[in-house]
Amino acid sequence: MDEPHEPSDESYSWIRAAHFHTRIMTKLPYKKRDLGVKQLEIAISLYREGKDPFSVVTLAGAAEEILGRCVKAAGKANSLQLLNDAALAIQRIEGDEVPVSVVDRANYARNSLKHMDGPEDSVFIDAWQEAKDMLTRATENYRLLDECYSPLIEHFLQQVRN
Repeated sequence: MDEPHEPSDESYSWIRAAHFHTRIMTKLPYKKRDLGVKQLEIAISLYREGKDPFSVVTLAGAAEEILGRCVKAAGKANSLQLLNDAALAIQRIEGDEVPVSVVDRANYARNSLKHMDGPEDSVFIDAWQEAKDMLTRATENYRLLDECYSPLIEHFLQQVRN
């Protein structure tokens, strides 16, 4: 009779994979607006603690996009649209014949951190300034939705003003 033996690492991998595919996963509904607010609060916390501006840009960028779409769905202009409209108006006042949208520039850091669009291996940004800018836009979208601030967001706005 064969003696019992320990399964190999390869056997464990297969068993774990089989278990993963057969287990029942509990899927719960999450409101995207609530997820955007949570991402914004975490981004603000990281920013206040002086930690990882790249994660701040990514989390705040996700929140800005989700909350911005909620603002648009409510029939209002979101922070990116307001920023772009103001930039275009300034360009017209200055006499630019063909005003240029600032949307690509405003989203450059966020998109550069989440995509590998080309062979370039580096991103050249002022990480803390980009974090602050993205937090400002996301917070503005939140304000446009709720017309009041959470204590965490209010504290962030006080930091930005000082």
